[in-house]
Amino acid sequence: MTTEDPETGRLFTTEEMVDQVAIFFLAGHETSASALGWALYLLATHPEAQARVAEEVREAGDLEFSDLSKLKFTRDVFRETLRLYPPVPMMVRETTCPERFRDQNLRRGSQIVLSPWHQHRHERLWDTPDDFNPDRYATDNGKKCLREAYMPFSSGARVCTGAGFAMVEGPLLLAQLVGGYDFEPIEGDVPDPVAYLTVRARDGIRLRVARRG
Repeated sequence: MTTEDPETGRLFTTEEMVDQVAIFFLAGHETSASALGWALYLLATHPEAQARVAEEVREAGDLEFSDLSKLKFTRDVFRETLRLYPPVPMMVRETTCPERFRDQNLRRGSQIVLSPWHQHRHERLWDTPDDFNPDRYATDNGKKCLREAYMPFSSGARVCTGAGFAMVEGPLLLAQLVGGYDFEPIEGDVPDPVAYLTVRARDGIRLRVARRG
């Protein structure tokens, strides 16, 4: 608020600064919390996958940022979580030139809503799209969709600037949690995903947590 824009000479107003800080919280905290919550729920309801993550963590030993290469399955669990429950379920983009899209003519400046939620679950793109299957990324279909149909961080010139960090932070945090604790679902308690600013459970995600022996 005290440093002038080098091109316009403008300063941030109080309202603009509040907006900037809110975006930092949303992009750097809320999205990560959403993804980790759903990842733990998916592992709790898929105990074989959780056991594989725990074993991978045990074999890796003390974890640091440089150890991500040892957590290939854990990374794919986090990747699959972002496919099924993308923290940002939709985003808006504006056309920079006239476009022909789905039998409609779009003028320059038209608003287009992109939906990772729908694209990640599209049966014309993904094999068994509603299934939690971290191993899919080793298949031809999974590799192809990862390149062409996977966009939890958007894509192109407007891709999330924190995407690389998130794909290190997320698997490492997940590994630390699963390495130390066992997560089990509560019978009959199924979270209902709803889209607020991020994809959250309407009434929260409740799991049983116990120290891993």
